[in-house]
Amino acid sequence: MVKLTGLRHDHSLVREARNAVTDWFQINEELRRIATRQIFFVGGAPRSGTTWLQQIIDQHPQASCRGEGLFAKEIFSLFDGVIAARRKSLAAKNAEIFSHTKGYPLPGDGDSRFLAASAILLALHQQADGRDCLAYGEKTPENVFAFPAFKQLFPRAKLITILRDPRDLLTSAWHFFQGKNGKNADEGTKLAFFQSAISSINQGMRVTLNLQKVDPSSCWMVTYEQLHQNPVPHVEGIFRFLGLETTPAIVGGCLAATRFDKMTGGRPAGDSANGSFLRKGIVGDWRSTLSPAMNDLILQETGWAFPIFGWVP
Repeated sequence: MVKLTGLRHDHSLVREARNAVTDWFQINEELRRIATRQIFFVGGAPRSGTTWLQQIIDQHPQASCRGEGLFAKEIFSLFDGVIAARRKSLAAKNAEIFSHTKGYPLPGDGDSRFLAASAILLALHQQADGRDCLAYGEKTPENVFAFPAFKQLFPRAKLITILRDPRDLLTSAWHFFQGKNGKNADEGTKLAFFQSAISSINQGMRVTLNLQKVDPSSCWMVTYEQLHQNPVPHVEGIFRFLGLETTPAIVGGCLAATRFDKMTGGRPAGDSANGSFLRKGIVGDWRSTLSPAMNDLILQETGWAFPIFGWVP
């Protein structure tokens, strides 16, 4: 007589397998649904206000926008590497052992991007925490450079870029990255820091302008200064761009929830905390940090952009 040992354990494995398959189908249905909604990406130079913009959008009841998912940096490279390694492994075995047959098919050229798109949709699904949204987005500063690749995965995707007076941007970056250690730095150290960052700032602005030129229906630009000085029409414009409602109650609620003092636990704008992610929250703070020589350097290198974005030298 055969003893059916471990039968209960086997049944539990079968149930788990069935549940896993059910979950797989359910999750894929969710991902298909998200793929039909408005997918968007937020980008801009670090310290330009990307987090503030992301938080404003995320407060909208019809949107989910979180950061930073690092999709281009991690997901693209991950699956590119996995597929390349698999292709190499299969090709070697096909040649060494199965040369008399067709061997196993190699991964296709688009397989890594298919997996990347699936992983991004899964991440957007997870970040929404069960909410059914009209728009799903992610903020990483480098999204500006990755947007053409995102458009290949999601042809209807949109990009929102925030830009900031390079002097304020670099001032914020200096105090954030140097923290208390930068308080007593000499002029040469500061000038070297600013000089090292200017080329990437220029590149980001030029890429943003080019994207706006070649694909204006998919790209939106806003400046940090516009969100400070006259936020309502600019936030309304962003929400309309994403297909979201723009009632005064919604727009006002999003702005109220993302005031500087709300996001810092009560610290008012203008009260600096060097090294803090949300440091000061004002326009024109460069005057507290930059010497005339520093100001001249930044204007010399980035002044071409000032009339375009409405910054005053």
